[in-house]
Amino acid sequence: MTDEAPTRRAVLAAAIRGVPLAAAPLVLAACRGVQVLGTPPPPPPDIRALSGAITAEKQMVASYDAAIGRLSAGDQAAVLALRSVQAEHAAHLTQLHGRLIESGAHPPAAPRPVTIPQGSSTSSILQALEQAEQAASDRLIGQLRVLPPALAQLFASIAASEATHVPYLQRVPGATP
Repeated sequence: MTDEAPTRRAVLAAAIRGVPLAAAPLVLAACRGVQVLGTPPPPPPDIRALSGAITAEKQMVASYDAAIGRLSAGDQAAVLALRSVQAEHAAHLTQLHGRLIESGAHPPAAPRPVTIPQGSSTSSILQALEQAEQAASDRLIGQLRVLPPALAQLFASIAASEATHVPYLQRVPGATP
């Protein structure tokens, strides 16, 4: 008897003895690791669109956080209005998350959150948010044709909500007349 460790070939041969013949290729492939399986396929278009919409809604919530942080203490009416719209974006996010089964896939890049410069006026903050809302609505509407009906309905509903945020923000105290 030798004190040598068994060779890989010996271990493989012992493992295959108890494996049905049809499974032998799987055992052999396992010796080379998961890279033998190749890269996983990309997620389908509807999953990519859903992941992108989730990322975009997260960024809208973050944009409202930034905007609320930039408003002065005297802008309480504007802060309340922005918190109201932010809550709607949080509700959109919940609805979107409810449709996604996590696959570990990385979501596609979505537009960056609105940049609110330090010292911006209430009017310029609201204008930046209005533009972001309109762009978000347009982006969702642009995806409707390629989505399954149930997801298209959700996207259309969220797009309509985001479009209504524009006139709402235009009526917030401090907005440009």
